[in-house]
Amino acid sequence: MTWGSDLRGTTSADAAFQLALSGVKGNAFLFEAIIRIAIHELKRIGDRSSFQSKYILQMVEKFAACGITSTSMLELYADAAECLQKKGYHDEELIASLRSGSFGLHSDRPLLWLWRFSARQKKIVLADVDVDVDANNSSERISWINCFGDASKGLVVDIGCGLGVSLLNLSKISSDEQHHVTVDSKDLALMKWDDYNYVGADLNRQLIDYANGVVSRRNESNPKKRVEFFCIPALQLLSDLKSYPGKIELITIHFPSPFRLQTASKKKGNAQLPQSSTVGFMISSDVAMIIAQLLNEGLGSLVIQTQCEDVAVYAKTLLLDTGSLECVQCVAPVEDVDARYRENGGIAPKRVQEWLNYNLDAERAEGKCWSSIPLMPTFGKPETEVNCEFQNTVVHRCLIRSKSTLFGNY
Repeated sequence: MTWGSDLRGTTSADAAFQLALSGVKGNAFLFEAIIRIAIHELKRIGDRSSFQSKYILQMVEKFAACGITSTSMLELYADAAECLQKKGYHDEELIASLRSGSFGLHSDRPLLWLWRFSARQKKIVLADVDVDVDANNSSERISWINCFGDASKGLVVDIGCGLGVSLLNLSKISSDEQHHVTVDSKDLALMKWDDYNYVGADLNRQLIDYANGVVSRRNESNPKKRVEFFCIPALQLLSDLKSYPGKIELITIHFPSPFRLQTASKKKGNAQLPQSSTVGFMISSDVAMIIAQLLNEGLGSLVIQTQCEDVAVYAKTLLLDTGSLECVQCVAPVEDVDARYRENGGIAPKRVQEWLNYNLDAERAEGKCWSSIPLMPTFGKPETEVNCEFQNTVVHRCLIRSKSTLFGNY
């Protein structure tokens, strides 16, 4: 109605971003109206010298972070590319991605905006949530038939999914793009990303509301829903997965909140983190046992990645101690983890140094089980992984599967 008279400059992008983070569902018309205002503003002031390139970038980045896909968004990207070109912006690759429409929620810049938001959120542990964590006695079970258009499809699961961007982007890989998806594992290379259902769970209600808001805008005219997010504990989701009609193809655990590092001189640790590896940490022995059961039944795989070496080693050991899982030999294994630290910043992080000083014979995240390169497709990168790349932070990754898998080692 106002054609931007009350949303001048970049404020239209700010408004859309805040609405998306607030978990607004549906309302494609509302977002479409705000996009039209942004297009109007770019045409009005985009060529002015006072409207710097960084403002144009912030507009397209924040709109992309809303997970909006429409013809109006393509028009906005094209107008932004034209403005950046005229201003002599140096990143030709970015300008080309805007012109081609390949820019979007999966791009690094929008994901960094989402990481900045999620990093400010209070860490939520089970003690903060008023839920029945005994999934076997829960009165409410997930109705998978009501969640998805076809519940017989294979399922990709993200435990502790945060904002859910990994699943949101994996689910958008089309059949045309399938042959161009590069992954660094022969097991994951067999994945048919465009033919799966996706489910994620996290304890932070605001992050889950954002994810489901994106899903709702994508599915307003598509009844065959393939993506769903729940604000429930990991143990409850995994227990409900026992009744899923299809096959569990892949479980991912991306950057779980690390437990407090406790040493002889540091008994309490960060009060926002889970109390210890056995109290409050998402990957409990019960969680490990159910994961093992699900992977054994479906011959699926599990990807774990974290920037905390001690957390990576603990999680891998806990899962392998179930007795029915094994690590997959990586294509590009980590030969010397300390060398990786030196390459990425000179020395190991303070947490790693304290952990090693307190555990002199600790197992390290190196050898054939640990990958030095990403395991997941680029489209599947969560926002924390993008920030790690931006900050040159070492990420520890391993791929685990059932010992009874049909695939065999390589």
